[in-house]
Amino acid sequence: MTEEKSNEKFRAGQTFLIGLAFFTTFTWSLYNTQVNQQLDIYFAGFALAGFTVGIIMAIDNIIGVIIQPIMGNLSDNTRTKYGRRIPYIVIGVILSAIFFALIPTGFETQLWILLVWIFCFGISMGFYRSQAVALMPDFVKPVHRSKANAIINIMGGIGAIFAFSLSLVSDAIGLQYTFIIASIVMVIAMVVLILTVNENKAYSYKLLLEEEASEGRKVKEEKEKLTLVQSFKDIFKEEDKSTLIMLFAIFFWFVGYQGMEALFSIYAGSGPNGVLGLSSGLAGFIFNFVAIPFIIAAFPLSLLANKIGRRKCIKIGLVIMIVALLLGFLIRTQTITFIILVFFGIGWAFVNVNSIVIIWELAPSIKKIGTYTGLYYFFSVLAAIFGPALLGIFRDVFGKESLLIDGAIFLIIAFVLMFFVKRGEVELTDEEKLARQQKIAEL
Repeated sequence: MTEEKSNEKFRAGQTFLIGLAFFTTFTWSLYNTQVNQQLDIYFAGFALAGFTVGIIMAIDNIIGVIIQPIMGNLSDNTRTKYGRRIPYIVIGVILSAIFFALIPTGFETQLWILLVWIFCFGISMGFYRSQAVALMPDFVKPVHRSKANAIINIMGGIGAIFAFSLSLVSDAIGLQYTFIIASIVMVIAMVVLILTVNENKAYSYKLLLEEEASEGRKVKEEKEKLTLVQSFKDIFKEEDKSTLIMLFAIFFWFVGYQGMEALFSIYAGSGPNGVLGLSSGLAGFIFNFVAIPFIIAAFPLSLLANKIGRRKCIKIGLVIMIVALLLGFLIRTQTITFIILVFFGIGWAFVNVNSIVIIWELAPSIKKIGTYTGLYYFFSVLAAIFGPALLGIFRDVFGKESLLIDGAIFLIIAFVLMFFVKRGEVELTDEEKLARQQKIAEL
């Protein structure tokens, strides 16, 4: 790679188009704000209703924690004329859209029918989510990845706003039509993605192909070296435990966040476990007070990360989120809840824009970007499995008003862990790492 190419300017427009892959996952936001309310009504009166709802809400994540790391690793080892990520994204989006549209048919029938569609939807989303996230660092160089990740998260935030707004519309048109509209939008976004993004022009993909060609290696030989299990072993063997600790910090803050998202519309609603007394649609809409500030804050905060560091930004964000939840727990009114959700969203922008970027920086080479993305999602989706169930059982034990303080506990644990993460800022570019590896091989 020439010096001119290595200093290539950041292409924001291209990154927005790449972000359409992540945008398609907005259906999970609609899923988390509507399916949970239906389940809460179904299980009203059960002794462990919160725990039961939490477990069912985690089914898609249980599937994802198994599938996503495997699919991330598989795409790392895929070479096609359409790229190594896009083929999985196309198949995954189409299947996800079909099964998502079928979920409401289980609301008025037997529970097992609903569980079947949830299971199929979870498999389809897990099939392509790691690839949707790994697509961006394939195009964007390390020095620009905080900014690029901010844009990707803005796209995700726009998707969340759309999903939460659809929740409000569902009061008028019903959940079946709402879910169908969401599925159609998923497919449209995917079509725009494949028409505007050529993965064969991704610099990491081209660099990888060049390296393989120059070294005369076969893809088949490389597959044996890039296993997820081996990556876990390598991480545990590292003298510096920053990667391992970072993954556990990610786990704990996602337990807090995912548990909150999965149960908040119940907390905000007027159902048997509601606290704020809002309608079903409005209870699903209220998380826009998190999503909108997140979108507004994400890109400016990515620029701040380049100045003060990614780890420091994450610590600041966790403090903001913890304080917001504590205030919301102490003062339980609709107005205060709206306000603390705004600050919660700003804090989440501090955290989420920088977390996976640190994981990418900790990856030993460009070959493992997808694998480390899979590891990131292994821990975040594992948290999404335990988060709703843990916060649900805490609600069962401590009362329906305890949701916010329950979430804060896990954020505090993550905050403490971040003091033990010693790496993750921008170090060498991928070109510099490759040049260093080639020099060592020559010696």
